Amino acid sequence: MSEFSEVLMLECLENNPPDLTPILGSLTALFREDPETAESHVKLIRLQLVEKGAYAQLVSLYQVMADWYSSDRSWRKTVQRDLSKAFAEDPMQILLLELSGMENPRLKAKEALRRLEMLSALQAGDYVFMKNFGFGTVKEVRLEDRRVVVDFTEKPNHELELSFAAEKMVRIDENHLYARRYLTPEKMEDLVKSNPAEVVRIALRSFGPTAAPQLQSILVPDIFPDAKWKTFWANARKELKKDALVVIPSKRSEPLELLDTEKSYDGNWFWNLGELRNMEAILNDLEECLVTGVPELDEAARKIVVDRLRFVVIGARGRHYDYLVRCWLIASRLDISPEEIDLSTFLATAKTPDGLLTTVEMLSANLTKAFFAALSKADPEAAAEVLITVLPQLEYSALNEAISLLIEQEREDRVASSLREVWNQWSAEVDVMFWLSQNNKKISEWNYGNTPDLVARVLKVINRDYTGNRLRVRNQLREVFRKPVWLKEVLSSMDERQRRAFTQGVKDSTAWEQLDKASVLGQIVKLEPSVSDIVSGKTDDQAVELAERPRVSSIRSYREKEAQLQKLIQKDIPENTKEIAVAREYGDLRENFEYKAAKDTQRVLMGRRAEIENQLRVVKASDFSDFPSDEAGIATTVHIRFAEGDEEATYHLLGEWDSVPERNIIAIGSAMAKALDGNKEGDSVEVPSESGTRLATIVSVKPLDADILSWVTEEVSG
Repeated sequence: MSEFSEVLMLECLENNPPDLTPILGSLTALFREDPETAESHVKLIRLQLVEKGAYAQLVSLYQVMADWYSSDRSWRKTVQRDLSKAFAEDPMQILLLELSGMENPRLKAKEALRRLEMLSALQAGDYVFMKNFGFGTVKEVRLEDRRVVVDFTEKPNHELELSFAAEKMVRIDENHLYARRYLTPEKMEDLVKSNPAEVVRIALRSFGPTAAPQLQSILVPDIFPDAKWKTFWANARKELKKDALVVIPSKRSEPLELLDTEKSYDGNWFWNLGELRNMEAILNDLEECLVTGVPELDEAARKIVVDRLRFVVIGARGRHYDYLVRCWLIASRLDISPEEIDLSTFLATAKTPDGLLTTVEMLSANLTKAFFAALSKADPEAAAEVLITVLPQLEYSALNEAISLLIEQEREDRVASSLREVWNQWSAEVDVMFWLSQNNKKISEWNYGNTPDLVARVLKVINRDYTGNRLRVRNQLREVFRKPVWLKEVLSSMDERQRRAFTQGVKDSTAWEQLDKASVLGQIVKLEPSVSDIVSGKTDDQAVELAERPRVSSIRSYREKEAQLQKLIQKDIPENTKEIAVAREYGDLRENFEYKAAKDTQRVLMGRRAEIENQLRVVKASDFSDFPSDEAGIATTVHIRFAEGDEEATYHLLGEWDSVPERNIIAIGSAMAKALDGNKEGDSVEVPSESGTRLATIVSVKPLDADILSWVTEEVSG
């Protein structure tokens, strides 16, 4: 219950002039619990204030009450009537009430009361601040012609209408930031250097809660030049984090706040939470409450939290998956079950591949990390399985978080297996290729191949068209080519044929603007002059022609790729078109998540179609009947014996899209095939293995046997 004291109220009213400050807070709390009792006390207080002519206190009382009746538009008329009656015997107050704009139906009562309070107190000698003119000193207040004269720093002896001054001007004391700036400039300059945190506190006391960008506009350039902002803010923020009275938000766009006392998450705070109807505000307040630890919730507080979380879940369902994740994280910390806030269905869906991908699309990097960790904590096996399934489809930030979590859980071998197929099939998304470029040691550790293999795939992926986050990742991946150290490492890892193919790939790429491409090619030539003829287009007659290996795949795999394309064209894309049409009917497209999701799917499908069509153009189907078998390569069966012991292995080397581990069929682009390629019977080679590389001897190189040739041309059902 409220701690309002009638005895204290009477003591405050007995003072001359009365001072209501000690009771206004508890009076508000009483109004929330028992409006009728609070209103009866207000009637007594109002009578006493009018009787004593304590108009300033009367206006302060109404300012507090304005928050009580913020949703009652008719209350402004009640205030106007009450104040007109109270001021009936004081023409000056009647004039000030008129100038405050209380009669204006478009002006909120609280703002009109603020203007009235300012006008009532305004007198010669006051310090004031006005956005257009800055700091000033009141020279004269002329009620007879409703004007005020102010000596502004940049505009002395300036006259303003009182109604305009009430709207735009605020009274300040000598402790206000701008007053200090103009009254004691040397001290302010010293304070900026010695205690930037205190300068921020002064600004917050002067202007109230203020976000960092607005704080910057207040301080720069009036207090110090723009060049000093970054250092000033870094030093100030570091100290302010240690101050329990300063609330620093997680988002830069949200305001910093200076508290009178340390924030207390008491019954009054939870009551205010229960009154909130804005989903973002509810989540922000609960997350802020949890920053300092998990509070102990009594029955009433817990009921309010559950009610507000359920309110957000219902409002966010099907639209704001980030809100649903935040609700779950908050509930988990407060030991509130998903069932209590209607989250069970969402969590079940989030553990499916489609559900996880849809959810993660709306999450920030930090929220994604927390979401994955929470999923893993709640159901480790299910979380691991779904993350491993969707790895190749995740955008970069989510991919990075998922891989980090899975490796931490000692599932790196599963990560390698999940990404191996898209690597072997040359179908990895730009996010996977960017991750591998940032973690290129994994290429050899996972036996994918080597640096030239990585670069060839990167060149392919950056030529695709992207939007949104994937476009940003593509651009980051493209910028890697502009780094001389990286280029030097890449070129040194290649043989002559690969260097020339790489240079030609850059030259033919559509990923760069012409000037940017010229810059990359210029660096390549500087590091490797032998490829200058490719860049210039003037081939040296004496240059050795380096024929590239034809790009082929088995007839079987080629047909499978054609079937994938047909499914996209005949089934997936038409179904998606229908989904878009249905989603359009749901209303405002700006708030239509179903429409956004369908359009995102459309971009993926169209991109996949273009990719497969391109693959089918550059890769030819083959039955492998016309390939030589004098050395290991396409269309050969290679039998090897490892140096240690009698262990042996056989591999059938086929085309780019051919990989059937259980039948020892490997793609020509795989790490094992590359290690064997070009070697003959009796040669010693280092081949990849799960534990690194192993020395082996090639026992035989033979043409493909009938069983494998039959597989090559076999029709695949379904």
